[in-house]
Amino acid sequence: MHFVEHANTFPVPNTNTGKRFLLLVSFTALLFLASCGTAPYQYAPLDSVPLEQRAENQTFQDLAVSAAVPSAEESETIFGVPLYEHDIQPVWLKITNQADERIRFSPVGVDPDYFSPLEVAYTLRKGFSKTARQEMDERFNSLGIPRMVDPGETISGFVFTHLSPGTKSFNVDLFGGHTQQNFAFFIKVPGFVPDHAEVDFKNLYTPVEQQDLDADDLRAELSELACCTHNEEGEPSGLPINLVIIGNGRDVLRAMLRAGWYETQAGMAHHESNNQSPSYLFGRTADATFRIQRNSGVDRNELQAWLSPYRLDGEAVWICQVTNFVGRRSYIGRVLFGAHLDPDIDDARAFTLQSMWYGQTLEAFAWVSGPASVTYQQPQTDFNNNQYFTDGFRAILWLSGTPYSVLDTAQINWDEKVSE
Repeated sequence: MHFVEHANTFPVPNTNTGKRFLLLVSFTALLFLASCGTAPYQYAPLDSVPLEQRAENQTFQDLAVSAAVPSAEESETIFGVPLYEHDIQPVWLKITNQADERIRFSPVGVDPDYFSPLEVAYTLRKGFSKTARQEMDERFNSLGIPRMVDPGETISGFVFTHLSPGTKSFNVDLFGGHTQQNFAFFIKVPGFVPDHAEVDFKNLYTPVEQQDLDADDLRAELSELACCTHNEEGEPSGLPINLVIIGNGRDVLRAMLRAGWYETQAGMAHHESNNQSPSYLFGRTADATFRIQRNSGVDRNELQAWLSPYRLDGEAVWICQVTNFVGRRSYIGRVLFGAHLDPDIDDARAFTLQSMWYGQTLEAFAWVSGPASVTYQQPQTDFNNNQYFTDGFRAILWLSGTPYSVLDTAQINWDEKVSE
C-alpha cells in the first residue's frame, strides 16, 4: 500500500532536461576537441629575413649592440604565428662583449612589461596539435635572447615587446661589475610610413617667409598668434592653439617617442579621427600627429603639430594643438558618434608637459598668454560641435633629443602662470 502510494508520487522524467544535458555534453566535447587542435607548426629559418643586414649598430668602448625590428609579415615568417595581431612585437638584438668581465642584459629597458618567450608561445597555442605546441615552445625558447654575456662572447635573440606603431623606441641596458651602459635605439619598422614622412619640410616656406627671431620677438609673435585653428573653408572656429614645441625635427621626434607618444601612419589621421573634420593652420592640415592610446585604445591624447615659419636660435618652432578624446564604450557608438572631446583643453596641455618632463625630454618650459580665455560656465563650441573651455595660456616646451634630467628642467619667466 505504501509502496503504491510512493510510486504514484515518483517524478516523471523531463525529456527536455535530458536533451539539454546531451547538448551540453556534446558542446563541451566539441570545445575540448577544438582546444586540442590539429594544425602543424610551420615557420621559416631566421636568416630568411634580413634583420642583421639592416640592423642599427652602436658601440661604446668594449660593448657593441645591433638592433632591428621585423615587420608584421616578417614576424609571422620567423615565428609561424601572427604576433602583431596579438599586439606582440619582437625586437631582435645582438650584443658583443669584448670587456674582461661578465655583462648582464636587462630586457626591461626594451619594454618594462615584456613577454617571456614561452608566455608568447602559450598565448598563441590555440588550434595547434600537441606536437606542434611542443615545436612552438622550442622555437620561441631558442630564439629568446640570453641575459648574460661572457667576456669575448656574442649573443643574439629576441625580446617580445608590446606592439607600438611607427618608429620603435627602446633602450638596451647593460651592466657589469665596473660597467653600466645605456644604448638608445629608434628603429624604423618596415611597412610603416608615418604622416610626417610625406611632408617636404625643407620647402614648406620660402626664404622670405622664414623668420629668425630672438626670444622676445618669438614671445610677442606667439602671444598675438590666432587663438584657434580653422576648418577647410577657413572658418576660424576650431580648437585653441595651446602648445608650442621648440626643437629640430629629429630631436622632437625622439623626444615624443621617448615620452610615450607614437606616430600616426600616413593617410590615417583623418580616418581615425572619429568623425572629426580636420583642423587647418597656415592653410594646411597638421604636418604630424602623435597619440597616446589609453583604456585599451578607446581613449586617446592627440597632439597635432605644424611647422611654423619661425626659428629661435636656429631651432624650429612647432605650433601645436593637444586634446584628449574619450571614446564611446561600444564599437557601434564609436563608429556612429565618434569620440567625445574632453572639454578641459588645459588638462590635455598639462598632461603633455608632464609626459615630456617625466620622459626626460624637457629642457625648459614657459607660458605665454593667448588672445582670450573661455570659462567653464560659458564654454565655446568648435566647428566639430565640441565644447571646450581654457585659461587661454600656451605652454612653450624646449625638447631634447637625448635624455635630460627632470632635476635640470628650467622654467623660463615669460608670462605669469601657475605651474602644472
